[in-house]
Amino acid sequence: MLESSASHAILPEPVLRRREHCPGCRRGSARTLHKEPLDSPGISRYMREHYERRVERDFSGYDYELAQCGHCGLAYQAQVPTEELLEEIYDRWLPATEREAVVARWGLDDYRYLAGQVEFMLDHFRMRPSSIRALDFGFGWAEWAKMAGAFGVDVCGAELSQVRIDYAKSVGIPVVDAGTLPDSEFHFINTEQVFEHLLEPGEMLQRLGRALKPGGLIKVSVPNSEKSIRKLVGSGDFAALSDGDIMAIAPFEHINAFTYASLSALGREAGLAPLRPSLRKLYNSSSGWMEPKSALKTLARPIYRHLYPKSTFVYFARPG
Repeated sequence: MLESSASHAILPEPVLRRREHCPGCRRGSARTLHKEPLDSPGISRYMREHYERRVERDFSGYDYELAQCGHCGLAYQAQVPTEELLEEIYDRWLPATEREAVVARWGLDDYRYLAGQVEFMLDHFRMRPSSIRALDFGFGWAEWAKMAGAFGVDVCGAELSQVRIDYAKSVGIPVVDAGTLPDSEFHFINTEQVFEHLLEPGEMLQRLGRALKPGGLIKVSVPNSEKSIRKLVGSGDFAALSDGDIMAIAPFEHINAFTYASLSALGREAGLAPLRPSLRKLYNSSSGWMEPKSALKTLARPIYRHLYPKSTFVYFARPG
């Protein structure tokens, strides 16, 4: 009997794969919170507008499926991009012109916020900046790494996107391979809006934890998805969500949806203990006013530099 030609048809390579366990604690006890076709009107509109029509793939037959672990409480997308699709997302869907958008959007408050974080790190360790070894993990456009470097910190970075790696190297940030980080290497690891993107966030946090020196710190900052999940489950339709609601649970990119409880559980699974910084250090890192010596310098320096007649610190302006 002859086989039909259809049996020999070459099927397209899948662009999504299923997670068979929780990416945080690796348990298998999960329940589905929401399931919706990836080509539904609500998701299609988001994809079209967010990526400015740069997505050329057909996702019919695939679902957006949000599950929640019954053990650690982490919500996560059960179907996630393959490595091939991830490379396409971060190097083609999100173009290099995003760097120009960051420059146009950021202002004094944004850079002051970064400076305050670096100052907190320096205040915590009480070491010379050049003695502090820091890693900016998933650095994006390397804003934190550049700020830390400006303070004199020995900083390097790790990133997935080749476009962003090339940019970091062009501004003097050394780039390391996240898969081969040595143990007990870093005093501080910065992760800003990273763990929501990772295929295996639990495994990665354990790896980064091993890369910390004893007494080292890792900062994990992720979107809070509690409100977004509540609205999606309540409405049952992406079309009912605003772009702000979608951000924390965005298809393809924000594949892990954290709350305070699930992020704390992720840290415990990695053997890390939360640190509650003192308010003195937090306020002092943005101003220096909480230490008498620093406060005195802050008060006296403008007088000495700009009112004292023989100061050699001068701002010059071109007339007219």
